[in-house]
Amino acid sequence: MDFVGSIAEFFQGDFSGPLAFFRFLGFLISLALLGGCIYAWINDLNVSLRKRDRREEHFNVHEQLISSPQRERWDSIRGMFSSSNPTDWRMAIIDADSMLEDLVTQMGHQGDSFGEKLMSLRDDGVSWTDAAWDVHLLRNKLAHEGSGYPLSDREAFRAYKIYENILSESGYLA
Repeated sequence: MDFVGSIAEFFQGDFSGPLAFFRFLGFLISLALLGGCIYAWINDLNVSLRKRDRREEHFNVHEQLISSPQRERWDSIRGMFSSSNPTDWRMAIIDADSMLEDLVTQMGHQGDSFGEKLMSLRDDGVSWTDAAWDVHLLRNKLAHEGSGYPLSDREAFRAYKIYENILSESGYLA
């Protein structure tokens, strides 16, 4: 028997017996639950669309900046951050960390590893050293744990803002 036929049979049944009230009550509860599920699904869809729109709006650049190799590289990284794909975020963090290491090296800080260069940065009292450590540690987690590390969009956005602030304020992207 098909679905429509079973609904028709339900309404053609005997509603005069002692269970008629409970049969009707069950039908109303089922309708309410179905309506609640549809409402939740639509709400979830709206939240996802708003989240995507905010992400796209944030990553749109309205001002034309002077072109430089660093700026072009950063624009490529920003494109990866603006993606909705977590794999792109991972690559963007690794690339942005590489740019940060280039900046620290250009500033004259030496060391066998980026961690050692960051230590010498701390010794010089650079204001954004702690932020650089935070994103570098995130980059290390991504590099060593790979896809096993659960990178959230919030964490990726935070890393993006830290890299953007450091690279912009230092004049590296000029």
